Amino acid sequence: MRILRAFVGAVGGVIILVLALTLHAPAATAQTECMRMPYFTPFGYANFDFPPRIVGLLNDNEIAVEGITPFQAKPAKTGLYLPIGSHTNHIDACMGVYYPGGPMFISKTGNSVSAENIWLRMDGAYATVKINGVAQGERMVATYNVGEMMPTVMTPHGGGIGPTYWPFRFSPYFAQVFNQTAGANLVSAGELFANLDAVGKFAP
Repeated sequence: MRILRAFVGAVGGVIILVLALTLHAPAATAQTECMRMPYFTPFGYANFDFPPRIVGLLNDNEIAVEGITPFQAKPAKTGLYLPIGSHTNHIDACMGVYYPGGPMFISKTGNSVSAENIWLRMDGAYATVKINGVAQGERMVATYNVGEMMPTVMTPHGGGIGPTYWPFRFSPYFAQVFNQTAGANLVSAGELFANLDAVGKFAP
């Protein structure tokens, strides 16, 4: 119990520090880096689960889902899984919280869009977007409200602790390029993209 309380206190303190720093940091750019810090925990994992409507449209429209390492696509196009921890992730007070890899969506015609090298910031998720393999630069790919995540951020589950409810919504840009890739108007800006459920652990 004492270890769990220390764990909760440490993670909570880091999260508050990162949010405060990110909120007051200068506008992030791909070239900016300052005050690099280790990730919240050495080990862990996260689930990026699509809601039923997104799963249905992916299957109905024959859109394949692939994970860019270390992301892994889940069966039946239900979402993505990724290992997390200080071995792959880090925190930067200007850039945000970094996750390598990301998702790729491939239409039945072979067109693709991917989002990789992801940064979580106060206003949403940013990533390098590639359309048919051609980099489009860093773009906002999803929006979220940090306040929605905070009530569950310290939830013990899965052998560790972390948020169970963190809804990500399509940004206007990513909704547009997703639809272009699919060849149909399937999603709208602000629509639920996925829920992030993350588990931070101090042991494998």
